[in-house]
Amino acid sequence: MNQNKRIALFSCSFLAFAAIGCGGGESEKKIDEPVVKQRPATAPKPKTRPVDKIASSLSIDDRVYLAENEAPRSEKERIALLQFFDAMLNSDQSKLQSMLAFEDQMELGAMIKSGLEESMENVSLLVLKTGESPEGRKCALAVYEVGMDYQVQMWFYDVSGNSTSFSAVATPPNLVHHLSGNWVTNYFELRDKQAEIAQQPDEETSYTLAGDLTSSGNNNGGSSEPSAPGGPGRPGGPIGR
Repeated sequence: MNQNKRIALFSCSFLAFAAIGCGGGESEKKIDEPVVKQRPATAPKPKTRPVDKIASSLSIDDRVYLAENEAPRSEKERIALLQFFDAMLNSDQSKLQSMLAFEDQMELGAMIKSGLEESMENVSLLVLKTGESPEGRKCALAVYEVGMDYQVQMWFYDVSGNSTSFSAVATPPNLVHHLSGNWVTNYFELRDKQAEIAQQPDEETSYTLAGDLTSSGNNNGGSSEPSAPGGPGRPGGPIGR
């Protein structure tokens, strides 16, 4: 009887050990198998639309011209630039108010009262040139064609999320006569030169502003006539304009 019990007990132990052994082998096999993880498919980056497509979809004023090679890569920035200067040309006070920096909002009412709408009606073409300031701020130089004359205005802009802000930069009225090459880069070079001249002790030169440089500092060889902005500028403006 005792012998039978020992055999039975031994058999049960063996079966239990065999079960554990088999189970352990199966577990080890699973651990040794390489785990293949499926990578989630990355969504393709949205393609930036060409400027002319954006302008057409937003019904931007035909006088606003932003060349593809001058446009920022971000579609949001392209839209902001086109909408802001469309609003400027059409004296859209509510649209401008929503896009101007706070300090410039205070001046908008005065600009409207002083004849902004009439001034913008005389603009035949508005060429935009974009870039960055030496401090790394994004900016747009607006070149206004009025008859056979040109005027420029520099703007800093910031587009983040759903927020857009444009800030006007003080620009001497005759600066356009001295711009050449890369107009955005040259603008800041002349701005720095103006600041340097203003610090000179000589009374005569200290009041010479970058926009009132003498003929020796004129990039147009002393001519008083401003040159057309490179590329799309008049004469021979952009096709279809």
